[in-house]
Amino acid sequence: MTSSTLTDPLNWIASILMALNGIFGIVCNGLIVYSFTASSSERTSFNLICAYRAVINIIILGWGFLGTFVPLTLLGDSIFPPEYHMVVITSVHSLYVGLQYCEFLVAFNRFCAMYIPLLYPTLFSIKTTFVFITAIFSYRLGKVIYELIKFIPIKCFSYYSSVDLMWVPASGSNCREKYVGVVDGTAIIIGILIAINLATFVKLSLFYKSTELDSRDIKLKMRRNRTMFMQTILQDMAYLIDVIFTFQLSGSAYQRSGDDDYTDSNDKNTSSTSSVDRFYYRYLVLYFIKMR
Repeated sequence: MTSSTLTDPLNWIASILMALNGIFGIVCNGLIVYSFTASSSERTSFNLICAYRAVINIIILGWGFLGTFVPLTLLGDSIFPPEYHMVVITSVHSLYVGLQYCEFLVAFNRFCAMYIPLLYPTLFSIKTTFVFITAIFSYRLGKVIYELIKFIPIKCFSYYSSVDLMWVPASGSNCREKYVGVVDGTAIIIGILIAINLATFVKLSLFYKSTELDSRDIKLKMRRNRTMFMQTILQDMAYLIDVIFTFQLSGSAYQRSGDDDYTDSNDKNTSSTSSVDRFYYRYLVLYFIKMR
């Protein structure tokens, strides 16, 4: 436990925001799971994807945020060993990537419903969708196990910093391959998602214009679809921005500041940042927490 975190108002603000976000998210996602399991009419392939994602969100928010990041933010980095930091961060990040794969599945689900409706019942039956989602998260689980077995023995630890209020990828020379291609891969997935969602939006817009609905109904539906489309795009872009800050810009900033203000402090290759850098990183983290 460190007095600097307990007496820092930014740490308290971040902890409160993360706790509120976590509790609210768990309640909302819990309602999704309950709705899917309690009502037989809600058990569609699309809702199965949503329910699966809700379960993963509950794990991320409960274990990652409420169970790990909030205590670390308040009580300091040393309350958990570095191995535990890595287990949590690796698992949560892998599950989060799995959610992005589910975003692709959701987009493809809507795309097939609009463009190939005759094949939709075959491609996205409950059983087929269950197999797809299970395969996604089985792969992510295997990825977690592989990374833990490979990188823990060589002390290639990612860790959460209660000073900068962010988790930091391992920066040693023997750890570089761990996150190779993360940003590029994310950008490719999001680019494909935007293209699929745009095609679905165009098809849906043309459908509404071809119906006999009066102009007021058409305008209302079009406005609603435009809003949902833009929300989807912004959510995807927020994740890409988060990945860029985590794996590229933060490392560049640390390197730049390291030339001027940093001194080596421990075997994690961490250092004490300037007050301006600390406030800058904290502001960014709080901003992303509010966006999510």
